[in-house]
Amino acid sequence: MFRIPTFYQADVTFEDAKKLMSMHGRGDLLEGMNAMRRSWQEYCSSSLNSDARYECDEDWFDDYASEANAFNKVFSTMQPLFA
Repeated sequence: MFRIPTFYQADVTFEDAKKLMSMHGRGDLLEGMNAMRRSWQEYCSSSLNSDARYECDEDWFDDYASEANAFNKVFSTMQPLFA
């Protein structure tokens, strides 16, 4: 799950989160979830470079706050299925 700064936190329904993650994955919910993880990993690994796209976490959340909130909702809702 993402540790979302308070300013970017939003309450989202599971249905809306599922739709957004599916759109992020071009119709595939699991791919949308994986794409969000990749995006965060790419940001973290590029933050050490001088030509990084984002200077800090807040810059990344400016672009991905909705998707991060949707990811957390889907993840937390479905997590009991994998316990």
